Amino acid sequence: MIEDVYEPLACYRDEFRKKFATLTREKFKELTKRSGIDVRANRALVARIKKLQEQADSASTKKTCYGCLMAIGFVAAVVALIGAIATNGTDKQTQGLCILGIVAGLALGIAMVPLFNAVTKLLASLESQIAAKKGIAWKQMEPLNRLYTWDVTVKLIEATVPRLEFDPYFTADRLASLHRQFGWDDSFNDGKSIIFAQSGVINGNPFVFGHYLDMEWGEKTYEGTKEISWTEWEEGADGKRHRVRRYDTLYAHVTKPVPVYSEQKLLIYGNDAAPNLSFSRQPSGLTGKDGELWSSIRKKWRLSRLKAYSRDLTDDSNFTLMSNQEFETWFHAKDRDHEVEFRLLFTPVAQTQMLNLMKDTSVGYGDDFTFIKQRKVNVLFSQHLNEATIDTDPSRFHNWDYDEAFSFFVEFNERYFKDTYFAMAPLLAIPLYQQMRTHEDIWKGVLEREASSFWEHEAVANYHGEDKFEHPSCITRSILKTHLIQRESGESTIAVTAYGYRGVERVDYEEVYGGDGKWHKVPVHWTEYLPVQRTSNMCLSERGTSSDLFKRRAATSRESAYRRSILSYLATT
Repeated sequence: MIEDVYEPLACYRDEFRKKFATLTREKFKELTKRSGIDVRANRALVARIKKLQEQADSASTKKTCYGCLMAIGFVAAVVALIGAIATNGTDKQTQGLCILGIVAGLALGIAMVPLFNAVTKLLASLESQIAAKKGIAWKQMEPLNRLYTWDVTVKLIEATVPRLEFDPYFTADRLASLHRQFGWDDSFNDGKSIIFAQSGVINGNPFVFGHYLDMEWGEKTYEGTKEISWTEWEEGADGKRHRVRRYDTLYAHVTKPVPVYSEQKLLIYGNDAAPNLSFSRQPSGLTGKDGELWSSIRKKWRLSRLKAYSRDLTDDSNFTLMSNQEFETWFHAKDRDHEVEFRLLFTPVAQTQMLNLMKDTSVGYGDDFTFIKQRKVNVLFSQHLNEATIDTDPSRFHNWDYDEAFSFFVEFNERYFKDTYFAMAPLLAIPLYQQMRTHEDIWKGVLEREASSFWEHEAVANYHGEDKFEHPSCITRSILKTHLIQRESGESTIAVTAYGYRGVERVDYEEVYGGDGKWHKVPVHWTEYLPVQRTSNMCLSERGTSSDLFKRRAATSRESAYRRSILSYLATT
């Protein structure tokens, strides 16, 4: 019987980490065997390439040294020549030294020329040999590079963690389930563009990792300058008045709006448990990174504030402090709106496991997560997740060096597992979440489950690149939004609209008081950002639904891609 994960920290430390490491190495060995590549031949070739690279590095160093000495010699000769001309024969000793400098400089420079030319030719030869041998190495590794898939990493996670399943891509049916069953609202996506999405289920309850591009208006300060001059009269040492010219540089500043783009990552999870409860919490900052003394002071201060808040009967809050004051201090969900369901969700077991996660400083990432619950929808932001790579593009595993490919494969997958696991860990720490299973998952139908969601459409568009859709006048990044035009026989036509900004140069004149006792208008040049948009069409077809005609069109398109079981190409407009 498959067991639930109620102790996420202990399970990762004592079981999952080692199990995943073993499975990852076994998977690479399996791929190696399936590919049929000659590992020994690749290692021998790589050794020769590295030897040549060492020789090339040495030659490059020598080339730099010879070039510097050659330049020093010729420059010294020129300087000595100028000195000799400047003396004009008036100082025989100095002129003699200059002539000696000319001779020595020319001798050094000329002596370096053949050495420089020889090492340059050697370096070019070595680089040519390295490029040729790397080409052979790439061909040796090509059968293995072809075997990497988008789901190789998530399949390893599924084999490690029970009741955790990942989707090949984020389907429209999965998104509809979040809408229908859990009340998810697409207003979250307003003004954002999905770069990558990875959906799945934990014991039948849907989740999705999202990586998105967002834009907010910020401010930029521009500076302008103006040079002024004026004449003043002042009395000199001789007692007479003299005319003096004064100069000053005036500075002016204006602050104007500017679009600021940022990339964020989050985890969305739907569960029927505690359906009337909403709360939020942020990292507590109590991990003691700045010293135990300050951490202890903050804990006591935070607990005293919670006690005072709990005793305050004048507000509309029903907040009641739980008996586990340590949990309350760390989790600090004081804005919760349903005390009964909060206690139902955070049982003593859940409190203990959540505390273990937050206080940990050696296994996972500790208390680095923001947890927001709105009825049946849970949204988590983690500092470590925001810095992580959550897409599983198989091209990153491609390598010409077998041993480097193995090391990177293991390192990337182990890091990916740790990052995603501890992003989910706060959910796994709540037993009730794993005990609840959606009715839709229990009574799975036979709906059209292949159609991809608009999240995936935006991700595919971003995979092609913002530059393929942006307006010609756009000078900023572009937020790509999609709209389904039609879907027929498993093939979709998607309208992709790129929203960006063009820049218009403006000038403001700010009055600045000068040293001449007058006000001056100082010009400040700034850029006004005005919205632009452009709509293009993209065609895509999910796994197993592509017709021969669609495949031919994709093959003849200059911009086609096969990504996560979705074949797409950009339609000509």
